[in-house]
Formats: sequence, C-alpha cells, structure tokens
Amino acid sequence: MNDADAPAPASGATAESGHTPQEPEPADSGAPERAASAARPGARAAALANRALRDPIVLAGAALIIASLALKIHVLQAAYFVEDDFLFIGDAAATDLTLDYLTDLHKGHMMPGALLLAYIQAGTAPYSWAAAAGAMLATQAAACVAVFALLWEVFGRRWAVIAPLALYLAAPLTVPVLAWWSAALNAVPFQLATALALLWAVRYLRTGEGRYGWLTAGAVLLGMAFSVKAVFLPVLLFAVAALFLVPGPLPRVLWRTADRDLPFWAGTALMSAAYGLLYLSRQDTAEGEGAGIPDPGVAGAMVRRMLGETFPVGAMGGPGEWGPVTPSGGLLEPSTAAVAAAWAGLALVVLGSLLVRRRAWRAWALLAGYLVVVDAVPTVIARGRYESMVGYDPRYVADAALVFVLCLALAYLPVRNEQDALRTGRLRPPRRAARSAAAAATAVMTAAGAYSTYAFTDTLSGERVRWYLDTVRQSVREVPAEAGIYPRPVPEDIVLPWNGPRRLTSHVLSPLAEPGVAERIREPEPANSALVFNDAGFLVPAEPAEGSAFFGPPEDEECVATFGGQVRWPVESLGGPRLVLSLAYTAEKPTELGAVLGDAWVTTRLPAAPKGGVWYLPVDGAGTELTLHTNADELCMEWVTFGELEPVTDGDPWSEDGGGKQEEDTDGGKAEDGDGGGEAEDGSGGGSDGGTGGSGGGQRGD
Repeated sequence: MNDADAPAPASGATAESGHTPQEPEPADSGAPERAASAARPGARAAALANRALRDPIVLAGAALIIASLALKIHVLQAAYFVEDDFLFIGDAAATDLTLDYLTDLHKGHMMPGALLLAYIQAGTAPYSWAAAAGAMLATQAAACVAVFALLWEVFGRRWAVIAPLALYLAAPLTVPVLAWWSAALNAVPFQLATALALLWAVRYLRTGEGRYGWLTAGAVLLGMAFSVKAVFLPVLLFAVAALFLVPGPLPRVLWRTADRDLPFWAGTALMSAAYGLLYLSRQDTAEGEGAGIPDPGVAGAMVRRMLGETFPVGAMGGPGEWGPVTPSGGLLEPSTAAVAAAWAGLALVVLGSLLVRRRAWRAWALLAGYLVVVDAVPTVIARGRYESMVGYDPRYVADAALVFVLCLALAYLPVRNEQDALRTGRLRPPRRAARSAAAAATAVMTAAGAYSTYAFTDTLSGERVRWYLDTVRQSVREVPAEAGIYPRPVPEDIVLPWNGPRRLTSHVLSPLAEPGVAERIREPEPANSALVFNDAGFLVPAEPAEGSAFFGPPEDEECVATFGGQVRWPVESLGGPRLVLSLAYTAEKPTELGAVLGDAWVTTRLPAAPKGGVWYLPVDGAGTELTLHTNADELCMEWVTFGELEPVTDGDPWSEDGGGKQEEDTDGGKAEDGDGGGEAEDGSGGGSDGGTGGSGGGQRGD
C-alpha cells in the first residue's frame, strides 16, 4: 500500500495530539475561467503559476529564497578563483574531452559532471568569475527551490515548512563551499541532486507513478556525476521511506519498504554498485591523492572536530567569526564557548522533539547516521592521513545542512497522511506557545546564520587574485614573437606548493592567452630572450636564478674549452619543466648545439651572433652530468648556466623603481660574476644548488 493510501487524520484528532494541522488550500474563485481556458496550450501551467503567486506561503518562501541569494551574491562578489580552481582550468585547457579525462580522480573525487563544466568554462570563458559564480549561484537557487518543494511535498501546505526552509537558506555550512568554485562544483549540484532525489522518491512512493521513479534515478545519477557522496543517496532514500513514509513498526517496516517497491530499490542499489566499481577501477589516476589508510590519531582528531565542533556550531547558525583564514576563506574553528552554546541549543531542540513526538528519535538517528556514513567516513578515508585541521573545514559537512533541516522538520511535524499522527506525544504544549517558541528559535538561528554568512565575506581575498589575473591578461596581449616564456611557480596564495608542476605558470596561466601565445606558455621553446611571470602577474625579462649551476671558461680564456666540441659538467638535477640552459655565445653563422642530461637529449639551432648573443634552451632531464655537443670551430661559449629562471623585477616593470629588485644584468646576468673557472678537459666547473629543479654543478676551480 502506498503512503497515499493511508487515511488522513481528522483535524480535531490532530489538534488534540499536539500536531499542527495542515493549512487549508486557499479558496479558488477562478474555476470557471480555468475551465474555459483549459483547452489552450499552457493554460494549466499558467493557472498553477497564478495560483502559487496568490498563495501567502509560496510568497513567503520565495521572499526568503531571494533574500538568501542576495546575501550569497554579496559573498561571491568578494570571492574569486583560488587553489584547485586553477588546477581545474589548467587541466581542462591542456587536454581533450575524453572519457579518461572525465573519470580521472582529483584528490579522491570522481566527478565527471564537474570536470565537464570546467572543460566548458576553460574553452569558452577561462577565469571568468561572472560565468563560474553565476552558474553555481543558479544551481544554488535551484537547490533552494527544490528544498522548498521537498518540504511542501513531505509535510503538505502549512506555514510550519517555512521554518526549516529558512534555516537551510541561512545555513553557514553551505557558504564557504559556494565561494570556492572547485568545491562548489561538487557540493552545490549534490545538494540539488539530494533534494530532487528525495522529492521525486516521495512522490513515487505515494503515487506509484513510474515517471517519478525514473526521475529519482536521474537525480541520483546527477549527484553521482558531481560527488562521490552520491553513492549513498539510495541508502538515504530508503531510510527516509522506511522511517517516515511507509507505515509500520521497526524492524518489520524495513522489509515491508523493500518488498513493496523492490524493483525501484534494486535499481538504485545497482547504480551505487556500478559507480563504486568504476571509482575503484580509476584509483590509479588519483596519483596518491585518493583513498588511503588513515592515521588513527589524525582521523580521530578530524572526526572530533568535524562532528563535535564544526557541524553543531554551523548547524545552529555559528560561528559568527571565522578563523583561521586560508586562501579559500575562513575555517570554522569555534571557541569553547561557541561549541558549548551550540551543543546546549541542539540538546534543547532534540529534547523538545522527543517530548512532543514519539517518532522524533528516528529523525535524529537518521541525521547521526548520515553524518557518520556520508560525511565522516569518506573524509577520513580520503584525508585521514594528512592533517586533522581538515575537520574545521565546513565544506566537508555542507551537504549535511539539507539533511539537518529535513530531520528537524521530521522530528517535529507529521508527514502528510501519517497514520501515526493520531498517537499522542509525551507532552502536549499549548499550540500558541509552541508556535511562538518555534518562531523565536527559527528567527534566532536564521539571524545568526545570516550574520555568519555576512562575516565570512571578510575572510575572502578575491580582490588580490582578481588583480593578479587581470595583470596577466594584460601582459599576454602583446608578447614579442622571438621571446621564450618560461615557467615558474605562481604565488602561494594562488596555488599551494604541494600541487607540484600543476602550480607552474605554464599550466595555470596559459588559458588566459590567445591560442598561439598559450601554446608558447604551455610548451616553452628555445629563444634568444627569456620572459617569466613575476609574483605580481607581469611578464618580465628573466635571468638565471640564484643558485643556478654556472660554468665559465678557464682563466685568461674567452671561450669554454671543449674536446672536439664536447664538454661535460657535473650537475645534480631531479628534472622538471622549470630547468633551462642559458648560454652566452658568439658565432659568425648559425650553428647546432645539443644538450644531454639523463634521458633527455635536446638539440637547437643557434642563430648567428658575431657580436654576442644569449640563448635559452629548456632541458627537462634528470641526472648528474650535463653534456653539450657543439661545433668548436663555429661556436664560442662565453658562459653557461643551468637551473631555473627568475624575474629581474618583482613588481610593475613600468613603475619608477621597477617594483623591487632592479635589472642589473640585461644579458642574462651571471656571466660577469666570474665564478667557477675550470678546465673542460677534466670536467671542471662551478655552481651550487639549482633550487626546486635540483640542478647544480660542482665548484672545482682547478
């Protein structure tokens, strides 16, 4: 028997049991007009819209949604791309749209839908915050509407649904994840998918109409396209159905729920199983950032912070003030007083529900199970071997805000056509007093949540990142055709160091340039002049970085001595795209040069430079010996450096002081230092550690 088949309780009996009666539908005086227009296309939809616009509950819910979106727009105006956002755009710009790309794991996440959106963004409007934030805001708006529809469907038309809706709309837990684009790509569509899956599952269980079953499956699939957590959506749907929609006592109701709609539940379970198998089959693409065995100490502290501090404080409207502040915004590390107040408030809410509804414990058991199974366990598996401070990041429990308000409503309100609504609770408070208390509590929690959302804006540093990218955009508009553009790390407040080569300018900034220049940034080529992006975003001349290996001619000689055009120098290189061979030379005519380091063999053609020139050659090799092959009769090497390049100026090169470090050596700089003479016959040279790339030369000075 479907839930819709259960008899609705009489209004008098409901009032006696302490339940708020369902509000009556507003009187409809337009029936004759609608009957006359029913034959017109779209007349029914127009009539429903007109009816909704005259419903005060709908208008109140719409006003709250609009107000919440206005507050979220305020937050998004202060936010900007940061951290993984750059990795997503860089990865998308450097690859083709393939199944492998869509199913690659990113730090433990499999999210083909999110990667598809990133690919579209990279191809149409790379680093356009208006496009990225606008898409996520629209998805968040759809999730808000879906939550409103869900509450209406589960509990019917009643003013009481406004309270949980307001709490969801003002939930601080959902704000940090919205302001971080790469995180929003997971969390916001997942919130939408969760609300839609619950909405359509309830309709399917009540009506038995197959279309709602298919829509539920589609919503689950939508969630799986964006978040690994969606693998648990079928479990959530079954739990809600068994605990609140299908009548009967536990545990027999579990079997009754499964048996009544077995094909539906089997289908959703198969979806989760297929997703899990696909996820496991792609573990090799995680590159050590996916699932792993957690450290017990780290995992324990993480769960304590996540479920014992972050969630209760955020669910009750906190923290008020955010901290510590990270590049993506403030974390939710509450004070002891805030934690105590949150738990006290939550205890009062739970205790109050247990006193007025016998089945309230089911709602809180559902919430606890969701927090542990869906939020804590996956986070521990993915992050439990790194840092327990992850527990203070609200994005890991952002999805629980929706489940919290649903469980809160289930703890206090009877669902539509609930057979157990006739049973009296342990306590029957006066209706007016109960409504006043509920309204006051809702107002306090909503106001606290709105203030916390507003305060989060102060922790965002979007203006600095926006200025940096705007400077890069301007810098790549006119790049000299003969210049090489070589990689170096972007600032740490853009992408953190542990992201390796993906934080290089060649990966992060190339999408901002036109295709030809973008390819030069992404795949640097040999050139007679070198440019790099400095930390202010300007494309400026480069010079060998301090600590680069330097090799010069023997004393009283102008040219590096070679054996038949060949010379070897000891280096210490771990390889990497940042390593560049810089060469000052003279040559009466064009000549060839080859460089060998480990497995890397690179050749280049040096242009004629009778009055001297400089040449830059990327050599991405790992090894302990650098070998150059030249034509000794055609080429005089005045000096050679090997290592990374750094900007000659740290700030705006067009300002009066150059923004910091001055340009001392316009020809590459290191030749005049005079360091490290030596004889080529026995491989002498000079130098020191080459930085991140690990290059270096032994300073022998024979």
